[in-house]
Amino acid sequence: MAQARSATGTTTQGRVLRWAAVAALAASALLAVPPSADAQPQPQRPSGDPVVVSLGDSYISGTGGRWAGNSDQFLFDRGGTDRAWSRDDGELFGDSDRGKVYGRTAKSGCYRSDSAPIISATKAGLAGRPVNLSCSGAQAANVLRAVEGGVGMRGEKPQNDQLAALARKSRVELVVLSVGGNDLSFPELVFDCISAYTLRDDPCKTEQQPRLDVELPAMGAAVGAVLADIRATLRAAGYADGDYRLMLQSYPNPLPTAAEDKYEGHSRVFKWTGGRCPFTDPDMTWTARSAIPAISLTLERAAHRQGATFLDLSNAFDGHELCADGTTHPRGEPNSTDVEWVRFVDYTGQGDYAESLHPNFYGQQAIGRCIAGAARLKGDATCTGLPEKGLKALRITAR
Repeated sequence: MAQARSATGTTTQGRVLRWAAVAALAASALLAVPPSADAQPQPQRPSGDPVVVSLGDSYISGTGGRWAGNSDQFLFDRGGTDRAWSRDDGELFGDSDRGKVYGRTAKSGCYRSDSAPIISATKAGLAGRPVNLSCSGAQAANVLRAVEGGVGMRGEKPQNDQLAALARKSRVELVVLSVGGNDLSFPELVFDCISAYTLRDDPCKTEQQPRLDVELPAMGAAVGAVLADIRATLRAAGYADGDYRLMLQSYPNPLPTAAEDKYEGHSRVFKWTGGRCPFTDPDMTWTARSAIPAISLTLERAAHRQGATFLDLSNAFDGHELCADGTTHPRGEPNSTDVEWVRFVDYTGQGDYAESLHPNFYGQQAIGRCIAGAARLKGDATCTGLPEKGLKALRITAR
């Protein structure tokens, strides 16, 4: 039988053979084309040593860790509280070397202490090698990656850029963040409150509460952006969100209420010279009952928006705040039971003013225990201290 022809004279069989050849050629060409960027192999989560990481500001970097309580003594080891002090054999006087506590960051100003919360947490049972990337004075912008508008500080890259490098060679198990206080200009707030006491002005809360009301939403948004950037940083390094724990901690109350102030009824001068807690009674109560809770609530909401765990430290120092009733200034052999866990306002040069109102050696161990306990729970946690009890009495409960 004669084969059917098209109007152009091509047989049906010829068309089939030609299309088959074209298809084969196209297939071979596709195989030769390199895969698109979307098809490139994605980075894999490293299988290196497990690490637990702290990011953020001075409340987690370890600022204040030099001090094992507060002391009235100014010579020698300050009643055993100055962990940086030492004296060579045969010498009458000793000296304080901040590098013994803060290492090389004593000079840079990041003040990462040997008792920083992430280090103390591993000593309290948290598994993993501690890596402290936080830095005193850090704001949210100092944590964000540079590509997200972040900026380095004190000669270091933004903290999330440091996290990215770490995450590619070590297995990140936990990231703990403390940030937001410097975005609120909290140091300036403290200075205003000290000035109000010194100059016998109206309590600082009169001006500071309206400012907090205005600035807290912006702080919450900034902290939320940092949490989102931590997620993005680790995804780029090959991590799924469920491969690690992301925890945002709040700030502990540094001051008791006026009713819990051990200097209640003492002269104004004595509270300056003896306690070094120069705050009016209304401001002490406002800080403990209004300012810190409002900051904590804002942080909690930011954590929940980004799917992070929230650790409430508001009452972690209960009974051990600066000038809290029941605490003492040791004259040797301090312990966590009856001393303050907050560095007093150091305007006399005994140490560094920058350490003032920060968790001290015991306060940092307390936060570390809170982190370790919270990591054992599935969700949010609250950490609470007990007056006249030591570190082992801390209670970590689910929220």
